[in-house]
Amino acid sequence: MTKNRKSKRKRNNLKIIFILFILVVIVIFSYTIFNKFIVPIWERYKEKPIITKEAPYKEEEIKEVQPVPIGEMVEVNLYFSDSQAMYLVPEKRKISQTPSLARQAVIELIKGPENSDLYSTIPEGTQVNEVYIADDIVYIDLSEEIFKNHPGGSSGELMTVYSIVNTLTEIHSIKGVQILVEGNEKKTLIGHVDISMPLLRDEDWIKP
Repeated sequence: MTKNRKSKRKRNNLKIIFILFILVVIVIFSYTIFNKFIVPIWERYKEKPIITKEAPYKEEEIKEVQPVPIGEMVEVNLYFSDSQAMYLVPEKRKISQTPSLARQAVIELIKGPENSDLYSTIPEGTQVNEVYIADDIVYIDLSEEIFKNHPGGSSGELMTVYSIVNTLTEIHSIKGVQILVEGNEKKTLIGHVDISMPLLRDEDWIKP
């Protein structure tokens, strides 16, 4: 009887040791992943410059984007995500000059990349409602699909926001971008990146 108890106790101890070993492996693995991927992303994101507003723009102070001459094709850089959602990669695309080049650029972003190695940053179904500009700031009003159809994740949200910002600030005279949803300001799209104020171009997200 005593021998059986000792044997049972020994087996239980081995189980405990095995479980503790597995837990240690999981903790080490999680710590490694966190430091390798998550920390670099947020170190790059925190304390990024934004454009502040002294007071909200009055409706009459916001004018539609001024038309550009319609004619030849114009080449623009569209920014899409790399395979790991760590960096944005520019893709040159020729689009026809329209009354609103900013609107057309975002529409092209929504269509997605032509390069199969790149990935879309704006969820399928997203529509451009309106585009306004005031004091070198573009206000891009998108439909609710921008957050309802978003796959989630902090890095994915960063790619979405800065693909729009960096694409639009390629256009002459545009220095900052504010993303609106269904005509309203939002704190974030899906909980990670502050879009409550206009954002400046940030080339830290562009792949070296």
